[in-house]
Amino acid sequence: MAIKSAIVVGGSVAGLMQGLLLKRNGIDVSVLEQDPSKDRHSHESGVSIGPSVIKVLERYDATGRPFSIPARFLNFAWRKYPRVFSLNWAHNMSNWGCLYLVLRANFDGLPSEAVPEPPLPKPGEGKVDYQSGKRVTRITYDKVEQRAQVQFQDVLTGETDSLSADLVIAADGVHSTARQLLTGSTRKIYAGYIAWRGTVPEHVLSNSTVDYFSNRLNFSLINGSYFISYHIPTESGRVKPGERLINWVWYYPISNGSAEMTAIFTDIHGAMHANTVPQGLVKPEIWKHQVNRYLDQMRPPLAEVVSKTSRPFVTKVGEAQCDGRPSFHDGRVVLVGDAFTGFRSHLGMASEQAARHCLQMEKVLRGDITQAQYDNEAMIYARKFILLNRCIGFTGLGWIWALSQTLMAYVWLIVAHKLGYH
Repeated sequence: MAIKSAIVVGGSVAGLMQGLLLKRNGIDVSVLEQDPSKDRHSHESGVSIGPSVIKVLERYDATGRPFSIPARFLNFAWRKYPRVFSLNWAHNMSNWGCLYLVLRANFDGLPSEAVPEPPLPKPGEGKVDYQSGKRVTRITYDKVEQRAQVQFQDVLTGETDSLSADLVIAADGVHSTARQLLTGSTRKIYAGYIAWRGTVPEHVLSNSTVDYFSNRLNFSLINGSYFISYHIPTESGRVKPGERLINWVWYYPISNGSAEMTAIFTDIHGAMHANTVPQGLVKPEIWKHQVNRYLDQMRPPLAEVVSKTSRPFVTKVGEAQCDGRPSFHDGRVVLVGDAFTGFRSHLGMASEQAARHCLQMEKVLRGDITQAQYDNEAMIYARKFILLNRCIGFTGLGWIWALSQTLMAYVWLIVAHKLGYH
């Protein structure tokens, strides 16, 4: 595939990984990001750093700065029993904001507290630009010229413009506009539960609590819901003990459209949010009520962390699946990351899937695999991790019947794949 120019729709982690890959391989790249803010806010969310993310950064990161914290063990707690059992499970956890800033420093040289002196461009790299506040409105393809055109609108001024390139990468997330423009068909599923989230600076916690969370990912079961908690760096990349954050996610079942759901997703100003109530907008009385109902079931370290979370936020958990293959128009337009498939968040696989797509795209560009092979691998991977994430969630919530059905579906998927069915 002879590619000299590319447009990346979406300037978050998935888009920046693709943009960095293309840049390092001598391809000119324009990123179109809908968010108009110059300072992207991450809510200090935790992300899992899997093998594909590590491989991408080993190849293309020129900052040399640490961006993750290792965890050696996976610990299971039940109510006030702290160590029901533990497993050796080496893993690395990071902060979405820190990962984003490291990628921006590499892609377009954005300075930040995380990377105050970004690396200089290398000889032979492509030229890049990052345009904020650009909402894509149309994607077309000229089959004769083998070029795609992206039309977009400035979200602040309303002005319209367009760009054309040899390749378009659609990486605009779980609520992808590009996916809707290309397919018109997306399966979105509300999982039946929400995720309360938050972080606490390590220095405000007791030594015993910090020790409890150190070097492990904690899976804590309480009456009909569960927590996942672990250390992450700050957004500015601080990874030393005493400077880190403890990140937690609380999965809590709730019926969509219920009075409780309406109350939780109505913010301090009375506005109703469709998917996420950001930090600073959650009603204090709602959060206080949520915590008080379950505090007596938590181990003291978890209770301390949750109680000292001053700026929680809450989001609905769900899935988004593209009906069909990820590539369009002779492989010149490709959906990647959450724009192709958005998983439930239990395994923190969003960045790992994005990095895997990046590595596979590199193989397509080099001619090591065909676009059809890329598509098949991406579809199988998505189906597997849709089911695995469901299994984790159903296990934590105690939904045994749903878990058994999902496990059977997963086994059938693996068997069918081995037999050559796609």
